Amino acid sequence: MKLSKFKVYVTDGRHASYDIERECLAKIDAELKVLQCVTDEDIAGQCADADAILLDMAPMTEKAVAALKSCKIINRYGVGYDNVAVEACTKRGIQVTNVPDYCMEDVSDHALALLLSCLRDIPHRDRAVRQGEWNIQRTAFRLRGKTLGVLGFGRIARALVRKCSGFDLEKVLVYDPYVSEEACRALGATKCEMEDVLKNSDFISLHMPVTPETKGMIGEKALALVKPTVIIVNTGRGPLVDDAALTAALKEGRVLAAGLDTHNQEPLSADSPYKKLDNVILTDHTAYSTEEGVVELKTKSAENIVRALLGEPPIYPVNKL
Repeated sequence: MKLSKFKVYVTDGRHASYDIERECLAKIDAELKVLQCVTDEDIAGQCADADAILLDMAPMTEKAVAALKSCKIINRYGVGYDNVAVEACTKRGIQVTNVPDYCMEDVSDHALALLLSCLRDIPHRDRAVRQGEWNIQRTAFRLRGKTLGVLGFGRIARALVRKCSGFDLEKVLVYDPYVSEEACRALGATKCEMEDVLKNSDFISLHMPVTPETKGMIGEKALALVKPTVIIVNTGRGPLVDDAALTAALKEGRVLAAGLDTHNQEPLSADSPYKKLDNVILTDHTAYSTEEGVVELKTKSAENIVRALLGEPPIYPVNKL
């Protein structure tokens, strides 16, 4: 039996099929093996001989990285890479890549869908009508003339702002210390301090990465500044939100509604307080997931692996070697 030239492992298979990756990797005689690693110990035990790794949600910690004997590249399936010990990879000469541009249309679509559903209370009304209710008295507002606040102004946030440009909003306010005023103005937005975005926005959409500075940024202090009619949408990362603080604000009417696709705990626990609130819309970290988006993610991830194994420079490098 002929051995493949390269071994490529998926640490934690979450997709129904890996035919796209297999077809791409077959061109360089690479074998793809799909695993179900949950812990860094699983990765260390099952992926030690990998030449390349396709990583989803499993924790690629320093311990896991240290166990890799011949790995040249770890590709994170997605935009974020907070589950990767990047510095440890760099020290070991392992290239880390991601796919930062694959889902900007999909996630911005989902953020807009959550915003509009919260604004018009659609899930609650749907459930009530199915149960025989009518003439339901619930708070709703029009979109025109309102202010959209965006925390983080990367590809997805910019796509969202572009899509909202036809809604006749009064203003779009942006907080992102890493973008210029000119970049904001180019899309009709105004760069502001975070406090100004919180105080003046009718809708707030979260698009920041998780860092020590942003973790829990939507907490008690931030929520004390917002309008009681504000709608908060999170398609970024769950840890941006302090769940206890947001839950309290939603219960007490200090926040009108929230649409949450990403969560601190995934999947949500059976006793999650969000499940008891009818002014919260919950989705299952699926904003990225469209037919087109998944194909793009898989194709670009496999291409990252191929380039690295052939000794070519990566298209989407996270670290510099």
